[in-house]
Amino acid sequence: MEYTIRKILINENLQVVDELVGELHLSEKEMNPNTADWPLIRKNYLRFMAECEEENNGTFMIAETEGKAIGFIFGYMEEKDDSNFELGDQDDLYVSDGYVKPEYRKQGIYSALNAAFEEAYKEYSIRRIYRFTSCSNHIMQSWLSKQGYSPVRLLYEKWL
Repeated sequence: MEYTIRKILINENLQVVDELVGELHLSEKEMNPNTADWPLIRKNYLRFMAECEEENNGTFMIAETEGKAIGFIFGYMEEKDDSNFELGDQDDLYVSDGYVKPEYRKQGIYSALNAAFEEAYKEYSIRRIYRFTSCSNHIMQSWLSKQGYSPVRLLYEKWL
């Protein structure tokens, strides 16, 4: 299957972004029942993403085939501040969200999105790239390990 990857601006492509991020959100909800329903957070989350794109050198890339968006990756720069206790003076690149529609998985699309995303930041002075994934998302954990990522912290939650 042939597909292309390109950067888009969130506010100029809200319908596509909404569709893809909404589908990601549904898959997240399957892994974590405490995830809020997309209609309840949609407006604020899309606004937050657009703000990160504008204010923090964010990048939203989509994969598409035959004019149809089939996956995306989104992330942005985070400036290191003086309260950080880890080594290095450079900024961090945070990969916030990513998703490929189920019928297009296992074809290297997410890997290609990730490579294009990282390439977009090659001129930046980056200390580390980091991302979160669910403890139950073993496919993503395996992929991350193959890409050179290592788990550093576990987030424990207690819902009240």
